[in-house]
Amino acid sequence: MRSNITLKFILVLPLIMSATCLAQESNPQAPEKSQLKISLPGDKPEIEIRKLQVEPLIERFIMDELKALRQDLANTRVEMIREITDRELSVAQGVSNVANNTVMFFFYVFAALSAVFAVWGWRSMQDLKNSVREASELEISRLSREYEKRLTSLEKELHSKGEIILENQREIERTQNIHALWLQANQTPDPRAKIEIYDKILELSPGDQETMAYKADAALLLGDRDWALSLCNRILTDNPESSAALYQRACAYAGLGNHDAAISDLKLALELSPTLKERLPEEEEFTILAGNSDFENLINHADQQD
Repeated sequence: MRSNITLKFILVLPLIMSATCLAQESNPQAPEKSQLKISLPGDKPEIEIRKLQVEPLIERFIMDELKALRQDLANTRVEMIREITDRELSVAQGVSNVANNTVMFFFYVFAALSAVFAVWGWRSMQDLKNSVREASELEISRLSREYEKRLTSLEKELHSKGEIILENQREIERTQNIHALWLQANQTPDPRAKIEIYDKILELSPGDQETMAYKADAALLLGDRDWALSLCNRILTDNPESSAALYQRACAYAGLGNHDAAISDLKLALELSPTLKERLPEEEEFTILAGNSDFENLINHADQQD
């Protein structure tokens, strides 16, 4: 059963990845992380319309697959409990049958022996009766201990599998909640509201670097460059090669007037993720760098690489 669940999850994962690729192919000029995109009044409306048409279908597809997977897990758990219950009943019935057969077997054997012993005067009937009783009790005790060990092992296995199913169910619920919060953040234009949603995501997934990068972007929209700089530094402490954090920190440095640091971070970000150069003309924080020779050379160098 567990292999069936794993197989279904493996089958669903490529579908989710394929759906994501379709969403990216529908807008090839968009950056890799479309959530970081800052829409300006001059953006073309047909691009936004196309995104609104494609994204709900992808989201609906992913939610349906997750719902089906969750239902399969629930059905598997019910089937497992039913199978284990039937197995326990079968084991108990087997123990009872074996005990009855053992008692009857020893009874007939010792009955025959006692007849022989009675004829030859080897033992009295009382001695044979006691011997039969003791032998039967010993055999029944041995069988009981053996099947008790088997039942204990079966209960431990059931408990372990139940824990795995519950953990998978909690993980699916957490993923669904995070996905719903991301959808809510994408549909919210207010940066403060976005930050509140990102905080909720971080409660479900502490230390998520992508969420912190989005939070830094929202902080820049509010004009709080120091806060955005602090968030980017926290990300880069754990992952110095985070292109999103380097890009956001470059924006914060540019707004704070530290042009050299901004150009240095921007250069590293473009080396790690060349597609970020498409956002440079639309980035408001870099307007202050217009006319800066190092900034112009960086843009020209990126264009020449293409």
